[in-house]
Amino acid sequence: MTGQEIIERVKALNLPADSYVVFGSCPLALAGIREAQDIDLYVRPEVLERFIQAGWKQVDKGPGDKPHVSGVFEAHTTWGFSPYAPTLIQPLQNADVFEGVAFASLKEVRKWKVASGGKKHEADVHLIDDYISKKHTNTP
Repeated sequence: MTGQEIIERVKALNLPADSYVVFGSCPLALAGIREAQDIDLYVRPEVLERFIQAGWKQVDKGPGDKPHVSGVFEAHTTWGFSPYAPTLIQPLQNADVFEGVAFASLKEVRKWKVASGGKKHEADVHLIDDYISKKHTNTP
């Protein structure tokens, strides 16, 4: 999915401001770095309860990673499945908001991917670093 597709899908959820942040690989898609396969949402408990009432199902993806899912969405109320486990407030404070949708900053995503390790995350760290380097090089 592209950044614009993510924005449209998240907007369709009609979530209150400051009740969620789009995390995972979606901020990379928003920046045009690479497309995302799913939409990770870090949400307040009341938002998760709304999703559960709407039929979202919990899946077990591994230790500490038990999101509720529906279609392309995965909703988490904690980010405790990674060595970098910020509270929701942290990525919300530095969120990049586009068309009313809050995305975790690339800086926050990079912290998470560095802490998580693995080839996929390491590749994304390099993509983020290249993007930031090029962005600063092209800035007057």
